[in-house]
Amino acid sequence: MSTVTKSLSRPEFTRLGTIALAAALVAFSQPASAQTPASELESEFLLELLLDVDTQIDAGHTRIAPVTGGTFSGPGIRGTVHPGGADWITRVSGQSSLDVRITLETDDGEMIYMSYTGIVWSGEDGLYWRVRPIFQTASEKYDWLNHAVFIGKNKQVAGKVAYDIFRIL
Repeated sequence: MSTVTKSLSRPEFTRLGTIALAAALVAFSQPASAQTPASELESEFLLELLLDVDTQIDAGHTRIAPVTGGTFSGPGIRGTVHPGGADWITRVSGQSSLDVRITLETDDGEMIYMSYTGIVWSGEDGLYWRVRPIFQTASEKYDWLNHAVFIGKNKQVAGKVAYDIFRIL
C-alpha cells in the first residue's frame, strides 16, 4: 500500500485557512430566523393567588391599593398572604403599570417575599393583564423559588384580585 502526500506551499496553506475561517464566520453570523424559534417556551402551573384589597388611595397618576390578606395554593405549596402589602398602580396613556409587594406565609410556616410588576391594558382583543413575579425566601424547602422565572395571568374571581402563576421551564 502506497501513501501519496502532497505538501502545501505557505501561500496555499494561508489561502485555505482564510477560506475556512471565512466559511466559519459566515456560518456563525447567520441570524436565527425570527419565524422559527430555537425551542418552544414551556411552563408549569405554580399556584393560584387570591388577594384581598382595600379601597384604592388616589395619589394622582398613581393609585395605591392596600393588600389586606389573601390565599395561595398550588401543587406542593399553599398558605396565606399577610396584610400590609400594596399595589402601586400607575396609569399613563391608557395603560396601567403594576408594582406589588406582599408577604406570603406557607402552611408549613415558611416566609416568602413576593414582588411583581405587570401591565394592564385594554386592547381590541380584550383585557391584557400579565405580571412578572419574583420570589425571595430564606427557606431551604422553597429555595428553588429564588432561582426561577415566573409569569402570571389575571383571572376573574368575584371580590378578589386573582392570578394563575406559572414557572417558566
